[in-house]
Amino acid sequence: MKQIRDAIVIGSGIIGSAIAFALTRAGIRRVTLVEKGPLVSGMTRRNAGLVHPFQAHPLLCDLANASYDFYNQWAISFGGKSPFVETGAAVVSNFAAPERFAMWNAHANASEIEPAALTARYPNVTDQFRAVMFSPRAGYADAVITAQALVNTAKANGLEVQTGTQAKQIVVKQRHVQGVQTTTGELEAPMVVIAAGGWSERLLAPLGISLQLRFRRGIVEFYEQPPTITHELPMLLDANSTFFFRPHPYHMSAAGRVSLESQTQGIESLDEFVSASDSTSVKQFVEACLAEFANVSTKRAHPILYDTPKDGLPALGRIANIDGLYVAVGFGTSAFAVAPAVGETLAQLLVDGSAARDVSSFSPLR
Repeated sequence: MKQIRDAIVIGSGIIGSAIAFALTRAGIRRVTLVEKGPLVSGMTRRNAGLVHPFQAHPLLCDLANASYDFYNQWAISFGGKSPFVETGAAVVSNFAAPERFAMWNAHANASEIEPAALTARYPNVTDQFRAVMFSPRAGYADAVITAQALVNTAKANGLEVQTGTQAKQIVVKQRHVQGVQTTTGELEAPMVVIAAGGWSERLLAPLGISLQLRFRRGIVEFYEQPPTITHELPMLLDANSTFFFRPHPYHMSAAGRVSLESQTQGIESLDEFVSASDSTSVKQFVEACLAEFANVSTKRAHPILYDTPKDGLPALGRIANIDGLYVAVGFGTSAFAVAPAVGETLAQLLVDGSAARDVSSFSPLR
C-alpha cells in the first residue's frame, strides 16, 4: 500500500536532517526522512563539525554566517545544553592571499589582523605567520548529536523517519515527481529532496541527470592536549582550505587535512587506512600553529570523503525540468557549517516557490 506524504527527504546526514527539521518547522507535517542505514550513518558520522565563515564562495559564506546564528542560539529551537562550542577561527598563512582575504573581509564577517594580535588573544598560538584573517563567529559541535537533535525535534512536529530503507527510484510521470520507490514500499509525494551525498547520483542517473560529483579524501586525527596548553584555543585553518585544527572536549584536540586532488570513485572506495604521510602533514600544520604539540602523538584517526560537483560548488535547488524534485548535494567540507541555512532555504523553496537567498549560482543543472 502506498503511503501518501507531503514531502520526502532522502538522506539523514547533517544536510538532510536540517532540511527535514526546517520543513516541519515551516508547517509541512507529513514529511518522511528516508535513510538506507541507521540514522546519521554516512559521512556526517565522520565529520569534524566545523562551523566557520571561511568558505570558497560568497554565498557559502552567507549560508555559514546564517547557520552560525542558528548554532549559537541553540536554546531557542531546542532548549537544554547546546552542543556548540564557540572558539573563534583564524586563517593563518605564510603567503599573501589577497583575493581570498578580500572575499572573506566582504562576506565572512572577518578581518585581517596582525599575527601578534592573534597571539595576544590566544597566547598558545605562534606568531610566525605572514597573514592572519580572524572571525569570532566560529566554533564546533558533535555532528552526530547535532543531526540527531534536528531529527528528534522534527519528529515531535510530525516527521516520520524510515531507517534501514533504501530509496531505489524516484518516480516521475510527465515531468512531475510522484514519489519514491523504496525497499519497503512506495511513498507518494509531490515533493522529493535528494540529500544523499555521494549516493545521490544513483537516484538521478535513471532520470538522465548527473551532478558530475567528484570526491576528495580527507582525514581527521585526535590528539591529547598537552598540559602546557593553559589558554583557550581557536579553530585554525590554512589559506588553501587544506588543513584545520580545533579544540575537542575531554582535553583533546582534533585536526585534519583534505586532499587537493579529486577522484571520481565514490563512497564505496573509502577504506580505513590513514597513511603516515597524511598524518605527518597534519602534525606539521598543528606544530606550525601550536609549538606545544611537537611531542604529541595521534590517539586515533579516521578517513572521510567529501563530495562536490566538478566545479567545486554545491548543487542546491530545484531540478528545472522535473516539477517537485530538489537536490541539496555536494557541499564538501562546508556541509556542517552551512546545513541549518541550507535547510531553511530548501523549506522556503518548497513552501513558497522562492527563497530569501538567491541560490541560482548553485543550480543543479548549471
